[in-house]
Amino acid sequence: MSPHLPASFTKAELNGGRRPVQDGRPIPKVHRGLEAALAALESTGLPWVVLRGENDLLRPAGDVDILVPREMVRGLDDLLDGVGFRRVRALGHGSHRFYFRYFPGDDLWLKLDIVSDISFGRFQELGTGLAEGCLRRRVRLGPLWLPDPADQAWLHILHLVLDKGEIAPGRVEAARAARVLASATDPVAAFVDRKLGKGTAAALLDVLQSGRFHEVPAFAAGMKSRWRGSARPPRLVGLAHHALRRVGPRLQGAGPVIGVLAPDGAGKTTLLHGLRSHCPLPSSYVYMGLWASSPSDRWIAKVPGGILGRKVFRILRGGFTARYQSLRGRLVLLDRLAQDGMLGGGQAKSRLRRLSDDLALYVQPRPDLVLVLDVPGEVMYARKGEHSPEVLEEWRNAYLELAAHLPSARIIDASESESRVRRKASELLWKVVSGEKTAGPADPDPIPLHQWMLMDWRFLLPQGKTGKVGYGGRISPEAVAAISLLDPAARSIEAGKERAAVPDLDTVLLSRPDLALVEVAAASLRPNGWVCVQVQSSFGPRSGPRTLAGWKRAMEKLGFEDVAVYWHVPRFEGPERLVPTASVAAVRDTLAHYSGARFGKAKAAVAGLALTLGLFDVAAPAGTVIGRWPEAAPGKDSA
Repeated sequence: MSPHLPASFTKAELNGGRRPVQDGRPIPKVHRGLEAALAALESTGLPWVVLRGENDLLRPAGDVDILVPREMVRGLDDLLDGVGFRRVRALGHGSHRFYFRYFPGDDLWLKLDIVSDISFGRFQELGTGLAEGCLRRRVRLGPLWLPDPADQAWLHILHLVLDKGEIAPGRVEAARAARVLASATDPVAAFVDRKLGKGTAAALLDVLQSGRFHEVPAFAAGMKSRWRGSARPPRLVGLAHHALRRVGPRLQGAGPVIGVLAPDGAGKTTLLHGLRSHCPLPSSYVYMGLWASSPSDRWIAKVPGGILGRKVFRILRGGFTARYQSLRGRLVLLDRLAQDGMLGGGQAKSRLRRLSDDLALYVQPRPDLVLVLDVPGEVMYARKGEHSPEVLEEWRNAYLELAAHLPSARIIDASESESRVRRKASELLWKVVSGEKTAGPADPDPIPLHQWMLMDWRFLLPQGKTGKVGYGGRISPEAVAAISLLDPAARSIEAGKERAAVPDLDTVLLSRPDLALVEVAAASLRPNGWVCVQVQSSFGPRSGPRTLAGWKRAMEKLGFEDVAVYWHVPRFEGPERLVPTASVAAVRDTLAHYSGARFGKAKAAVAGLALTLGLFDVAAPAGTVIGRWPEAAPGKDSA
């Protein structure tokens, strides 16, 4: 341990009402991430100081300004990389070097601005040579090294006068406090007099002492015009730095590409703008909506190939813009992705449309992270009022299926507050920027409660254990994760593979399948094995039955026995109860308790009428249909 480090304070001292004091000054509290960075600087054995803002270090509102000697600069990147900070390069800022780190637990971006020279002016054009003396005269306060109080006061005064060019109303108190600590005989005052003429320091202090802050702009202009003695003329330095800043800050190497996928109303644009405003890293927002509507649609549609031509234009514009910004070292935030074209319905596409989808995937840079926002259809409909809850729910599950095929996809529950969703996304984004390995492909948040509710199909089965499990259809990644806890060897079954199916499964769970997939499930079941089919009623075009009653009849025709229907209450994705529709008493009791959750009072009355007429399986919006595969498979000779 360095002999300069102070004795540690107890947690009670640090967290109590009274803060520890050293030489009459309260010892500042410091964020743990900043403590790690300062400890890394201390480990070099070279001096350093926190230039200003020592009372705002527990949760810094801006940059933490640190002065180090030039000898430390060479190894600074590796030193701070070891404690989790990443550098953002910024030309035209003199000796300033910028480092960033995100702390998810605090939702805090910590920014270090480290300099090895003390320069003033808008473009650091006024060099001073004061750094060595300030480091030599530094003083210890708790875990910090600070400039000597007189040095700190003068540096703050010169920062206000030469950098800002004025004393803004909000900075008047700070300027007065600095004036109290500064005198015309201090080392920095002596430098000012040598540089700009004897008496300059005293004249500046007199302006501040008398409160003539309106004179500061003219005084600052005079100081800058008389600045001499630098190896390079300040004006030329300023022009060079101004030109270099136009390049903009950049991350080291190519900037990561972050994309967001979700249906309308899930909050894609809100999240991306929130990330960009909250994240201090250099970034660029790129919209990749290939089929977004525009006021010119009706005119473009009249031109043969117009809509497709516009899509190709958007592909090239968005793809090349994203690549260019990534090459600039900027974080690229993609609103929608070319991967949208991988959603269902690909077989019905024209050859030209398939080619354009392939072009989009080729031109768009490969995303380092794809955020798939998961929001129930009803919530999305309530947010934007577009399409319908049923259509949005279909799209939601299509995106969840797509996420399972994208190695860089991560699923976020976006039904929560904007700040919480942005916080989760910021944590994943930082893992990409920092090079920290994230979890496996399409790794979701911890399994939410509603997914455990969906696992209640196990208790619909008369058998004690689920045995060997298979699954298929639109099973979400969270549900797959839950199934794997029941059977780590659980396997996926797909339509079109009936001949290759091996009858070795005890239980199969299907979500919104078509009849072909149910047939494959039947071929995969052992005798007396069970299938659970989770379905939603829909009277729109679809493959397979449109109601729970229709699914029951279809499964009986396939040869399943003991077929039963269970109603999902209050909705498909978040059932709180699974109610047997064959039990009139159970359904009536449920309607009485849940009339405000799904149907409302009016819909509950309609549902009650359907129950009286024996049509509840037709009216129920969603449910699970179970069936047992018989001892002797239909259409086959028994052993």
